[in-house]
Amino acid sequence: MLWVCPSAGAQDPVTITGDAPFAAGEEIRLLVFDDLLNNIPSIVATDKIDKQGRFKLTYKTNKVRQVQLAIRTTKADFFVAPYNTYHFHIATDSALFGMVNPEKYGGFLHITTDKTDTADLNYKINRFTHYFDRAMNYYGFRLTYDHDKNAYDTLTYLIDSVFHVNYIPDNFYSSYVYYTCGILDRLYMVKEQQLIYDKYFNHDDVLYDNPAYMILFNSFYSNYLYNSRHISKDLLTRTINEDPDYLTLFNEAGRDPMLVSERLRELVIIRNLVDFYSNEEFDRGNIIKLLQYISVSSHFPEHVVYAENAVRLLKPSDTQSHPLYFVNEKGKKMDLHQFEGKEIYVQVFQSDCIDCIREMLLLKEYSQQYGDKLQFVSLNVDMKKDDYEQFCKTYKEMFDWPILYFNGNYDWLMANGIETLPDYMILNENACVIYRDVPAPEKGLADYLLIRFPVQEEDNTNPLFRNRQ
Repeated sequence: MLWVCPSAGAQDPVTITGDAPFAAGEEIRLLVFDDLLNNIPSIVATDKIDKQGRFKLTYKTNKVRQVQLAIRTTKADFFVAPYNTYHFHIATDSALFGMVNPEKYGGFLHITTDKTDTADLNYKINRFTHYFDRAMNYYGFRLTYDHDKNAYDTLTYLIDSVFHVNYIPDNFYSSYVYYTCGILDRLYMVKEQQLIYDKYFNHDDVLYDNPAYMILFNSFYSNYLYNSRHISKDLLTRTINEDPDYLTLFNEAGRDPMLVSERLRELVIIRNLVDFYSNEEFDRGNIIKLLQYISVSSHFPEHVVYAENAVRLLKPSDTQSHPLYFVNEKGKKMDLHQFEGKEIYVQVFQSDCIDCIREMLLLKEYSQQYGDKLQFVSLNVDMKKDDYEQFCKTYKEMFDWPILYFNGNYDWLMANGIETLPDYMILNENACVIYRDVPAPEKGLADYLLIRFPVQEEDNTNPLFRNRQ
């Protein structure tokens, strides 16, 4: 799944080299988090790890970025800065590396370097994070549940005495520390919204690229418009549900004293439109229209991208899809457009999954009954293609619908949250997911299909008397 990245001015190179001997022959991908509002990464560089396990990635940027290295579905986050060169040794748990979602079981890429640089941004952030997490483990319960002032005072004193917490917006590391500590205020001062706003958001700067800022922003302003006592609920509903009216919504939101800044206000509106999409009180179609309006009318380049990405995230079937190919057992590419406009029920499985194979016997019945209305596809996600090919040799004759291989589309697996197997979804002919939470063959699929595609009763009345009153 590809996403739009914000445009930037002059950019400087970043080079990442290293070795990952456990993954020789695999593709390594560099992803950048250019959209921290929707928390969406985009691929900016790839390389094939050679036989000695070596790789090289290059990327241009004009600012510090949160990035991610990914091999298959195993990944690790870190930060890069312009002009810097990084050399990493990468290892991971080999047993977890072969899983669809290794992160669920603690499987990550473990990154080490030959020498420790105490001035390096990653060293400083990792040191702070380790200290912060340990302190929260000790004081967090008293802070969160008891709202214990002594715990709050002790915790903030300890962190400040070691890391000197200050608001320095032009310094990425200082801002990261400052806004991470903002979580402490968010937990302790639950009812003191004005104090939190004045301390963290009543500034000219919006730190779009700093994950600590955006985490605190998303926490503080989630569903904010709906709960604000300064914003008319009736007008909020009318501007979204009746006739989508962004300018009226924007002006009404400006009545809230914590939305005085037009930049911050529009960012909050985008955040809240995404939140409202899952609220049955609001019209989803009009939410999409409002986000599309922002994407073409906003004066802030970051907001254009965030609104566009939000539309892709909420309603991918309304946006143009990039081609997505799978392959069959003969290695031939299979384009999902070939299914003549039918929706596609996808069962995601691995060849060693006994439950998956048992379900295919049920899918065979459903395919025979509903195959003229809904295309069934089983998608194999074995890490080794040889396992998929062996599965096809063993079972292909039993099933009469396409059994395809995912062809290394690891980012597609991660973007669609495929974590446990078997899994299911419905795609449109452009390979966009239109229904993510669909029933399993053994748990409700029969009723679901009967409702979606009701059987037409035959008219057995005598045609000579059909029109008589």
